[in-house]
Amino acid sequence: MKKTIYSTLSLTVAFSLMLSGCAKSDSQTSPSPAAANTASSAVPKKAVKLKMWGGIPEESGPKDVVTKWNSTHPDIQVEYTRYVNDDSGNTKLDTALISNSDAPDIFFSYGETNYNRRANAGVTFPLDDLISKYKFNVDDIIGKDNVVPFKGKTHYLPAMKLLSSVMINQTALEKAGEKIPAQGWTWDDYMTLAEKLQTAAQKGSFIKVPDDNMVRFAILENKPVDSYYTADGLSTFDSPAVKKGLEYQKALQDKGLSVKWPEIIANKLLPPNELLTGKAAMIFGGTHLLRNVKDTKSFPHEFKTIFAPVPQLEKGGKVNTAGFNDFMSINNTSSNKDEAFQFISWYLTEGNLLMIPGGRLPSSKKIDVDKVTELMVGDAANLINADSLKSLIKGDYTFPVQTISTALPEMTKIINEETEKYVMGVQPLDKAIQNMKTRADQAIKAEKK
Repeated sequence: MKKTIYSTLSLTVAFSLMLSGCAKSDSQTSPSPAAANTASSAVPKKAVKLKMWGGIPEESGPKDVVTKWNSTHPDIQVEYTRYVNDDSGNTKLDTALISNSDAPDIFFSYGETNYNRRANAGVTFPLDDLISKYKFNVDDIIGKDNVVPFKGKTHYLPAMKLLSSVMINQTALEKAGEKIPAQGWTWDDYMTLAEKLQTAAQKGSFIKVPDDNMVRFAILENKPVDSYYTADGLSTFDSPAVKKGLEYQKALQDKGLSVKWPEIIANKLLPPNELLTGKAAMIFGGTHLLRNVKDTKSFPHEFKTIFAPVPQLEKGGKVNTAGFNDFMSINNTSSNKDEAFQFISWYLTEGNLLMIPGGRLPSSKKIDVDKVTELMVGDAANLINADSLKSLIKGDYTFPVQTISTALPEMTKIINEETEKYVMGVQPLDKAIQNMKTRADQAIKAEKK
């Protein structure tokens, strides 16, 4: 059974701050009340300094956010530290929170797995009293159903709505004589389109395995809430959706519509590079890749990129495999919780608008779609199909929500390993499904011990 760094430390997280209201005079005699009042009015109030950790590069929005806030809130100054959102970066943040050594007051968690680990460790502060105190209307701004409680309390607020998307080279699509896919198209439609887009010089599809793969997509679309778990707490890995996902993934490789699985991993191939260098006509990506599309220095190209909806297992479905993210929490041991929440409430209603040009769509329901699209496109109208992007943003979606995370990292690893063996012809379909189910159930049982 895998153990997190919290296994032995989470129970020891506690407040150790001591507040002292005493001050000593430099003089042996006490000043008169008038003198004291004069002295206190002459000394400016010291600004509260908030430390905030996030995974987004400063130049992609956080620097503008912090500059804007600091210029209008001299009494509360924010300092941003970037941690890389990978295993080592998340461990760095976890260690800072647990040890309370140079720990942030505010921190972002990316994805339910990272957030759930920190909530279970006791390092996230319940926000409910602050939400009430500062009259922050969660339902009106974000939607209460888009925030998952932890033990009946709100321990985070999502700052971003990430939209997954199939991104298509518009020139390639037009040459193939095809139209932009509409919401509700299927993975069968995707496979057909990939074949039509395929040329001798350009693959019809690219999906970055193992992080993204069609088995995972199928599992999420089949059961958006707690996708990996049955009602009795075991895995859903023997569902018909898993079988379909495996078949789609293998067909991509067998038909030559994509770079082979091991080559993607060995060469560390990335979706924006494959699309924007013309190696693939269609990739699985999302709004977060807008900054790459606009980066003509790294990716010189002239074609427009289309943002199409995510294909569905069944025609007419509306699951978007991304959802709400950029979970903002306050450190349980922060001595500046009120000030931290004031910043969070501002960020969620105003500050994160400065993150839009970098491709981060605000979580607020009050956004002006036309204005957001305009900001996202910016001066790259010649590189982005704005109408498709606007349609994607306006779409009505069901987002996956994972309230359970028992053995989730291990289950993700199992999906990847057994899928790879099937795709590479090492094991047959039935064996891949059997292995997935057996190993996942064992991992869940081991974690619960």
